[in-house]
Amino acid sequence: MSLIVAGQDGGMNMIAFCGIDCTQCDTYRATSSNDDSLRRETAIRWSKDFGFDIAFSEINCYGCHSGMRFKLCDGCPFKRCCEEKGISNCGECDKYPCETLERFLRSLPGAKRQLDSVHELRHGSSDQKRKS
Repeated sequence: MSLIVAGQDGGMNMIAFCGIDCTQCDTYRATSSNDDSLRRETAIRWSKDFGFDIAFSEINCYGCHSGMRFKLCDGCPFKRCCEEKGISNCGECDKYPCETLERFLRSLPGAKRQLDSVHELRHGSSDQKRKS
């Protein structure tokens, strides 16, 4: 089940296993609104960014907790780990953050903030506790 939380802008955020807000992802947005124009734009941009061909018809996702995920997310190590532990996202893990997640989040400060908040809510921890 997805973790849905109130966003800073007053809207709702759908938190992926890795902390990304699915509602801000162009693949999710194109799927939710059935917007083929956004699918095409996203396929072109991501084909360049990821270095391989992505057809616009592959731009379909209702979030990583759903049965319809973007193909690049199918082998996600965070999804696999969270499912094994029975948790909704990495922020719920008592070993948060692991090295793999820290590397992944370096360029995603918003996702890190989301997971930090989830971790503190669930575990009542601080940065000091996580480092020990």
